[in-house]
Amino acid sequence: MPHPASGPLVSVIVRTMGRPELARALDSVAAQSHRPIEIVLVDAAGGAMTLAEHLGIPVRTVSRGRLDRPRAANAGLQAARGDWLLFLDEDDAIEPGHLAELLATAQKAAAQVAYSQTQLIDASGRVERVFGGPFNRLALFRSNYLHICAVLFNREFVTRGARFDESYATFEDWDFWLQLAMKVPFAFTGHATARYYASAGQSGAGSGPNLDRAAALAQRNRLMIKWQAAHAALLALR
Repeated sequence: MPHPASGPLVSVIVRTMGRPELARALDSVAAQSHRPIEIVLVDAAGGAMTLAEHLGIPVRTVSRGRLDRPRAANAGLQAARGDWLLFLDEDDAIEPGHLAELLATAQKAAAQVAYSQTQLIDASGRVERVFGGPFNRLALFRSNYLHICAVLFNREFVTRGARFDESYATFEDWDFWLQLAMKVPFAFTGHATARYYASAGQSGAGSGPNLDRAAALAQRNRLMIKWQAAHAALLALR
């Protein structure tokens, strides 16, 4: 069934190492009720990936050699042409109404960022728990309750120079959300339309076999030090 193109262009940025789960992620983009959409596929493995479309969705492939997580994210930001942007890791997925609901929530609240709750999927494919709640800037300094594919943001941030900190091996998304949160409040849909397969990735920052606890704690400590002054300033305003 055709989807009428009746809204702003949304760029869904997918960083890929060519894992088998990529097809599921791309299928979930093609299943979105919102149109128009483009997929920005960042070939972070540095292979010879070429893809022009996926199930009728145009694909813009970015190939710049092998890239780590933050550099691949920045390459995606640079290539995206949408009015709104969303990151989707290749081992995760989004529900069919995800983009439409995020856009509607952002527009209703006149917000530049909107996010959903996230379903944490265990290794057997079951929903282990749901996380994410109403926006709380101070809480975001304590823990990242925003999964990367849960957040839709306006390209105006990119135009003004927002980028991922390329010194972070992991938690680069958490740092990016803190950048945006220090500028504007976020709108919350209240629905769990993002799906996070935490044990399937290889970042070391997920769960089960995809968790390197020592490395994750070290990265978190670096992040807390970076944002210590901003956190203290917010606390002083209470």
